[in-house]
Amino acid sequence: MPVEPTIKSSAKAPDNLDRFRPEMPHIPGVNHGPPSASTRASSANPKRIAQIGGLAAGALLIGLAALWLVKNPRHRSPESPSTETLAAEPSLPGLPPAAPSNTKLTSEGGTIAATAEELAKPWSSNKFTFIKPFTRENVDAMVIRLPGGVLWAFGIQEPYGKCELEYVTDLGQMAKQYGYRATHPMVVNPCNSTVYDPLKASSLGGDVWVRGEIVQGAGLRPPIAINVQASGDSIIADRIE
Repeated sequence: MPVEPTIKSSAKAPDNLDRFRPEMPHIPGVNHGPPSASTRASSANPKRIAQIGGLAAGALLIGLAALWLVKNPRHRSPESPSTETLAAEPSLPGLPPAAPSNTKLTSEGGTIAATAEELAKPWSSNKFTFIKPFTRENVDAMVIRLPGGVLWAFGIQEPYGKCELEYVTDLGQMAKQYGYRATHPMVVNPCNSTVYDPLKASSLGGDVWVRGEIVQGAGLRPPIAINVQASGDSIIADRIE
């Protein structure tokens, strides 16, 4: 009778002691196997929480410092005034220019245009600065003693323009430069070659007459007149047209 070969099993026979080991209860959420990725991530959360907590503490300290500076303005740097503040401040009115140091005023507010000695001879002249009584504006002017003792003062700036008038006593210069043959000194406008005759007067309309009639050129009117009169040893200018 043939003998059947014995087959050895590779499986390990169960340990008889296994039946004495207590069975571990299954708790939901608890894994007895190797830690998973979620477990590793949960272990890193405390570090991140600590970092976030440090940043929050720093921000809190900065906020407290800013609040302290707001409540204590003397520790802040001075701020420049805003545009609205500057615009709200009233602007000071413009002051008239100061009179030249050589200009002398009378107690009545007139301007000393010259001394009697400076204008002792006919056709003698003197430049001066007239101070307007109310506005205190400075006006460059000239006064001339005409034959017969007549005084004529006028503003040097041409009417309605910016050119300065000149007093020409050289009759040869008058003929050569301005083409006008005069028999006595003249006042001229070098910008447009207008010639004004001090011995003649022209009407501005009605009963208003002004000395310095235009005898040549395209000027609009005679120079601006300034009233002058002799007072002791001085020539006083007190009004301007």
